Amino acid sequence: MKKLLLSLVVLAAMNACTTKETKNAEANSTAQDKESGTFTSLDEKSAKVKELLEAYAKNDTMVGHNLYVDTVQVLDLHANNQEGPNDATKVNPGGRSGHLLGDTFVHTLNTSITVTTGPNAIKTFVFADGRVITGYWGTLVGIGRYTKARNIVPLHLLIYWEGDKIVKMYRMWDSAPLKAEIAASQKK
Repeated sequence: MKKLLLSLVVLAAMNACTTKETKNAEANSTAQDKESGTFTSLDEKSAKVKELLEAYAKNDTMVGHNLYVDTVQVLDLHANNQEGPNDATKVNPGGRSGHLLGDTFVHTLNTSITVTTGPNAIKTFVFADGRVITGYWGTLVGIGRYTKARNIVPLHLLIYWEGDKIVKMYRMWDSAPLKAEIAASQKK
């Protein structure tokens, strides 16, 4: 009986020591990992991104004008927009005005534009090092003005904030439907 009791005490002590070390290791890992942090979809920035996307669908640039800094950097992660095979993505020219003008171009190619903004589409990440980035995973849908096709464009955004302003945005999207509309618009 004594051996059983002694074994249980030793086992409990080992477990307590291991648990404490694990907690310390996790705390040290979090302190060193600048990519750790929290995320939510119920914050003010997620709500602003939802408002921005819904205004975009209506071809309303006022929300974007109010959220983007003049020098916003927009980087499109699609074919032929990188400096080289292992280099960074090119920053689109024009800052806020160039970005908003480019966004309105999609409306010249499509009608009835909608964007998905469901419960899992928008999340804001607050990183351990203080960065705040809102992510969007959804689709843009429009009816082509020239092809009459239903254009479904997967769209992924990473929106970088400084205070209450958007300073940078990475966009990843399928440009094929828009290229098809451009090609159809050139036919006589």
